[in-house]
Amino acid sequence: MKLTGRSALITGASHGLGLAIARALTAEGAAVACVARPSAQLDAAVASLTAAGARAIAAPADVTQAAQVATAVRAAADAFDGLDIVVLNAGTWLGGSVTETSEATWDLLIGLNLKHAFLTLHEALPHLKRRGGGTIVGISSIGGVVGLAGSPAYAASKWGLRGLLESVALDVRAQGIRVSIVAPHNINSAGRAIAPASADRVHSIEPADIAALVAHICTAPPYVSIGNVSIWPLAAGITSEG
Repeated sequence: MKLTGRSALITGASHGLGLAIARALTAEGAAVACVARPSAQLDAAVASLTAAGARAIAAPADVTQAAQVATAVRAAADAFDGLDIVVLNAGTWLGGSVTETSEATWDLLIGLNLKHAFLTLHEALPHLKRRGGGTIVGISSIGGVVGLAGSPAYAASKWGLRGLLESVALDVRAQGIRVSIVAPHNINSAGRAIAPASADRVHSIEPADIAALVAHICTAPPYVSIGNVSIWPLAAGITSEG
């Protein structure tokens, strides 16, 4: 296991992709702090990890609130005597043209998809620096690479995430901290059953597929930095240029 002795903080880790990432990192030996709003779902997620033999804690927080993020990061760093990995996964999608998008929707998307990343990095980066290195992974979207019809507010939040993380990458590389962005498309987030040999299989990817990519990034040799990576189902027909 390549992450034995390492610790990770994952936002949005009470279900879905965040929980899949927690499972992938603990399978490599990492201890994980699952950050999400306090809920029975968060407790159940952590219980499922510990039942599988992982070292995991809940670090409840509304990730758009600075004081709560600071408390969650501090709890994780205290529990694991520092942090080595930060996965910025919390986020949501809401569609609508500019004229259909309310100010409240704009604020929600910018707050959860972008502000949360800033707040988390603001608190977590000093812990990575004290470790002498680490890995940051931001979960973006194809909408953070190319324009996205019908979702300008969402795309703006994800383009902002890209700008934030690419800038941070330049600021922290001298401290041995690497930054990667993973941009998925067409995730089977509802968890519907798809038969391996069905025609449907090539139309969506599973959270576990993305989590495996995140684990690969985190287990790369410390002198290797993997940049922006897009992942999509075969049938999407997307090219590297978008």
